[in-house]
Amino acid sequence: MGPLRSVVLAGGGTGGHVYPLLAFADCLRRHDPGVRITCLGTPRGMENDLIPPQGYDLRPIPAYQLPRSINMNLVRTPGRMWTAARAAGKVIDEVQADAVIGFGGYVSVPAYLAAWRREMPIVIHEVNVPPGVANRLGMKFTKNIAVGFPHQPQQAESLRDARVVGVPLRRSIAGLDRA
Repeated sequence: MGPLRSVVLAGGGTGGHVYPLLAFADCLRRHDPGVRITCLGTPRGMENDLIPPQGYDLRPIPAYQLPRSINMNLVRTPGRMWTAARAAGKVIDEVQADAVIGFGGYVSVPAYLAAWRREMPIVIHEVNVPPGVANRLGMKFTKNIAVGFPHQPQQAESLRDARVVGVPLRRSIAGLDRA
């Protein structure tokens, strides 16, 4: 694969997904100011308040919590996922993305599904042990798993082959004068 011209970043709902996404977006922008960065988020998540002010294109797509028990939401899940993946795919196609990078959260699942259907590279960044539900599902579609901490591959079988890359930090935190 050649240089990235356009990338879709997926992660939303909580700061644990949004802040690493933003830090990674900033890093991409520093290394290649010409790369197109498009972020996927939920219509109501905190990403709506955080991503646009940082100058990144935020595209809301429908995202649904994956049911963790047998109930009516389980019955609705396939239709909801199809709708959400179709919306993510439209964004991927529109921005001519070269790759999808997910940071977890419900918005990541449709992005992983849409990228997988297009046979495009998927990278998952995980900082939790055990991995979150969305990223565990995404791991079925890619071997490109990045983790934040050296202990993670030893603590979770699903992360055994992951590459330790660290946790993306905002420059304001990374450059903090600790004294």
